[in-house]
Amino acid sequence: AGKGIDRHMFALYVVSKGKAIDSPFLKSALSEPWTLSTSQQPQQQTSMWNLKDPKWAKYISPGGGFGPVANDGYGVSYMQAGEDEMFFHISSKRSAENTDSARFEQQLFKALEDMHDVLSSAL
Repeated sequence: AGKGIDRHMFALYVVSKGKAIDSPFLKSALSEPWTLSTSQQPQQQTSMWNLKDPKWAKYISPGGGFGPVANDGYGVSYMQAGEDEMFFHISSKRSAENTDSARFEQQLFKALEDMHDVLSSAL
């Protein structure tokens, strides 16, 4: 888990159920703990306005997110809003002693800064 495969696994699961296929691989994979669930949020869900037009740019919104799928995990939704903005929604359960959304946010931004530094030095 945590390697960006949850949506792919879900698609395989849906197909296996729809076609009544018993898959030992899926049973094993889906029994693993999913402590990190991620998904990208759409930037624009309507054609009523063009977000590339500056007069409508203020309508870009991080929207909502979703909760963790495991009691001791995180739910992280993200959105790349144009060239210069990213939005994240990080959630975890307060009842879990090993999770801390604020700490996750700090580590996420540190990782983004590290990537910026590496990529900037390569230019």
